[in-house]
Amino acid sequence: MIAALLLAAASVLPLAPQPAPPFPKIITDAPVISDVAPGITYGEYQLLTQDGPLSLHVLAVDVHNPQVHVGTALSDEHLVSPGETVSSMASRTGAVAGINGDYFDINQTNQPLNILIENGKLVRMPMQRWAIAFDKSGTPQFAEFDVTAQAQLASGPIPLTTINDWPPPGGGTVLITRDYGELHPADNVTAYSLQLVEGAPPFATYRVIGMTDSSVVEQPGYYLAIGPQAYGTFALPKPGDTFTVRGTATPDIGDIVTALGGGPLLVKDGAWYADPDGPNKGEFLTHMPATSAGVTRDGTLLLFEIDGRQPALSIGVLQPQLASLMIAFGVVNGMQFDGGGSSTMVARLPGDTDAAVQNSPSDGVERHVGDALLVYSDAPRGPPAKIATMPQAVRALPGASVTLRVAVTDAADHTLPSGDVRLSVIPGSAGRIDGDTFIAGQRPQDAVIRVESGALRADVPVYVTDDVARGEILPPYPAESAHDTLQLTARAFDAHGYSIALPDALPWRAQDAQIDDRGNVRVGTRNALVSVQLGDRLVSESVTVGEHSQPIALRSARFASAPHGGPGSVELQDACANCAALHYDFTGTERAAYIDASVPLPERALGMQADVYGDGNGEILRLAVNNAINERFLYTIAKVDWHGWRRVHFRFPPALPQPITLKSLYVINRVGPGPAVNASGAISVRDLQVLLAGSPENAVQ
Repeated sequence: MIAALLLAAASVLPLAPQPAPPFPKIITDAPVISDVAPGITYGEYQLLTQDGPLSLHVLAVDVHNPQVHVGTALSDEHLVSPGETVSSMASRTGAVAGINGDYFDINQTNQPLNILIENGKLVRMPMQRWAIAFDKSGTPQFAEFDVTAQAQLASGPIPLTTINDWPPPGGGTVLITRDYGELHPADNVTAYSLQLVEGAPPFATYRVIGMTDSSVVEQPGYYLAIGPQAYGTFALPKPGDTFTVRGTATPDIGDIVTALGGGPLLVKDGAWYADPDGPNKGEFLTHMPATSAGVTRDGTLLLFEIDGRQPALSIGVLQPQLASLMIAFGVVNGMQFDGGGSSTMVARLPGDTDAAVQNSPSDGVERHVGDALLVYSDAPRGPPAKIATMPQAVRALPGASVTLRVAVTDAADHTLPSGDVRLSVIPGSAGRIDGDTFIAGQRPQDAVIRVESGALRADVPVYVTDDVARGEILPPYPAESAHDTLQLTARAFDAHGYSIALPDALPWRAQDAQIDDRGNVRVGTRNALVSVQLGDRLVSESVTVGEHSQPIALRSARFASAPHGGPGSVELQDACANCAALHYDFTGTERAAYIDASVPLPERALGMQADVYGDGNGEILRLAVNNAINERFLYTIAKVDWHGWRRVHFRFPPALPQPITLKSLYVINRVGPGPAVNASGAISVRDLQVLLAGSPENAVQ
């Protein structure tokens, strides 16, 4: 059955995509294809490449299916919001699948940055980046939109700087609609409250109610906001005046129902496109989690999400690699959306009532984002038509247990009450059923699990095997203090890259340590070697015991700021190679001040420590490092709310790929919402050290 399912899906999603370089060579490819709804298919591909593992998630959407439509959702239904997860937006609007959308003003207003058209209504004006748009027929297109607007009063026209931006950027004139959200106090702004008279905002007719107080919070509504640069350029409106807002757009947006910004454009006419308007600097040139959308030659919409920053699961992709992957799936034109910790894909799989997160967000939890691109199905409910199981096939070592989730669905993939479900193993010698769990027999054998519900029947392929092509022990490169305990887990894969279920108890062994059959290891004072037999394959890993420190020299450090060219300095000491003083000034536009020093750290770096002299201003001390694949990671160490010397410590996440390069120690005026530090000051660092795995006598050289 699994082969038939995969072959049936092959016309929608390729079973074995073959991306061209620069995509890394694929060693194994383990696809699982599932139906979401008529015209909507979900594929999960666990790839092992020569650069490392990649976890890929793809949605194929037939936009020409009359029961399918694509839409957008705005976080909390306002541009200024606390943010909202993609799964929440999907559940709230009834979507069956979707991905995160545009880049946004993260941890501040959370506004998406580029164009947003929702149900034919322009909510956010465009910027000079690409967007995906869908017309009334559902046909997608990619374009860089340009929209201008003006308000026509009886006294004459008023050019609008933009729509839904507060306070008016550049001191111009702005129309605010209910979609913006609350207006927070702003200096030197004259704002008029408006009443909608007729038309569909923002291009509609409004009546002036009166002037508002821009020194207090105003609730969502309609406003005309005039900044200081626009004063005196036109006659101010009076209460009772009416005016009409009109706009022109290139390309025309008159027939556009849905549009969502992002960028850069990655694929154009079937080839990689180096988009000059996209965010092509900094982190977007490193391996990272990524989200994108593309259209094939036959008009199928493909939505992609690739996990990253998780070395044991998925390392992420570079932009040219993402483009190559999209082309391998048949994309002719396509673009990227916000990535990193924002990358999320949701889908309603068999057994689900709502769309659920299918990927592994790199933050460890689903991030609150600004907007989302969502897929909806209008297919009606029907009678029971088929049985779906997760997993679709069982692969297990002898004695392993695998729990099956069984769902009865209608023809449109709505989950229905399953009633009486019966499971049996054929032949019975391959294993047995305990409730909803299959328990493999004690010898390799192929079989099926027969699933029956009423008149419906399905067979789940079963492979009880000891043929393990690849095994691994997690966490990788474990390090512990002397006499500590550590929980190890093992994973096994077949020759195609599919995961093989393992028994709870395994034949673990250890040298210079004690270990039980569940992988609980207690180390002594020496480095240990642990191993486990997985079928016919022995897998081993060393455990480093103890830790020691090593000074980090800062002799080549230099000062930097954000924005560039801000006030401040770095002072180094001739007599102390691992000491520095950082002077900053946050009384103006400076947001961050850096001790920039690109220092490679030895392998098996566990963390860093230093004495820090605080000035008590409350600035945030942070650390920037690059991992082994040149991804930048930023960590908060402390809020400098103390005076005098204090020892500070920071431990790197165990999954951070080594070796690590220290890029900078720096201070910023705030993290997230809340008041910023408005002061100048200095911190000093002395005895800066890296903590390394291994006691001095066990140190890894």
